[in-house]
Amino acid sequence: MFRNVFLLIFAFLAAGVGPAQAGFDAAQYRALNEQLVRQHILPRYALFDRAAAQFAAVAEDACDVPSVDAMGALRKAALMAQDAWQAVQHIRFGPIEQEMRSTRLAFWPDVRDRVGRELDEMLAKRDRSALTAKKFPDVNIVVQGFPAVERLLFEKDAVRMLVDGTVDAHYRCALVRAIARNIATIAAAVYADWSEGDDSYARTVAEAGAELALYQKAEEATLDMFKSMHGAIEVVADHKLPRPMGGSIKGAHPTRAEAWRSEHSLNNILRNLEAAQAMYLGENGDGKTGFSYFVREVAKDAGLDDLLHRAFAQTLATANSIKLPLAQAVSDPQEREKLEMLRVQTAALKSILAKRLTAAMAIPLGFNALDGD
Repeated sequence: MFRNVFLLIFAFLAAGVGPAQAGFDAAQYRALNEQLVRQHILPRYALFDRAAAQFAAVAEDACDVPSVDAMGALRKAALMAQDAWQAVQHIRFGPIEQEMRSTRLAFWPDVRDRVGRELDEMLAKRDRSALTAKKFPDVNIVVQGFPAVERLLFEKDAVRMLVDGTVDAHYRCALVRAIARNIATIAAAVYADWSEGDDSYARTVAEAGAELALYQKAEEATLDMFKSMHGAIEVVADHKLPRPMGGSIKGAHPTRAEAWRSEHSLNNILRNLEAAQAMYLGENGDGKTGFSYFVREVAKDAGLDDLLHRAFAQTLATANSIKLPLAQAVSDPQEREKLEMLRVQTAALKSILAKRLTAAMAIPLGFNALDGD
């Protein structure tokens, strides 16, 4: 019966795909783009920059005088930086694409345990020369970001292995410090590239449609914004939920969840969903900015706007109702039922964004929005 409820929800959300609208005035797309940059993208990258810098600073202090309390503070700072990253991870275009920055920050999913194997090799060699600020960006990209931090700070007996005074402990902490510094360097560079100078990416978006501009039309930049919003839902629907859930309780794979060691997997999902909702409703959540305003006031599709308001609200409500860490919830009958509901809701939301929102806004749908990068 519960499965039938899922199917009804999906049918309700995905039904009613209408014909594509004719294109709108470039100024209307441009206004949406500039608003999303100013109110959504720049503040979130600024927050990530600050949180990453704080993580690096705490790592410096914690590794100077390692202690259980210092490692507790380091763990907290790492999770705060991770939260800030998850809240802006969906922005997949612009400066974050340069120098493989996104992959360096978060190599996941890691289906072949490349992070684990590379970390084991580094821990065996203990090559401190590779940990300098100059050389560390050249180490294998899989160990430059949050998945490696997750293992070093949250694996079993991690704190003991960081503070027991051995040569291995000193190297482990030095490696955490190098990764934290690397994360902070990337965060600062991305924020600067978006916000500073005459060639900032914020200005690139604002100049969409001008002669010799990167974006030949303003709606091309709007499409990148859409793909970011859609992608935040897609990564949850297609990866962060189904990988640990498997096909049944018996077939669950809890250790395939992102950030399962820190029990932060569900938190990451919430940050992703909230980010997509903020792009649609606006950061204030009132629908007076963001895609919602465009759909209702420019495209004149109040029905679609109402539907998306409800869909986002229901999806976030389901996610917030899950009380166990994701790695435990996948095998708990009651909590798994909520996860099944969330999986269907995110799949339905992904579908309606791709099919109905793009048609209403008259933006061309490329393959990346549906199939990933």
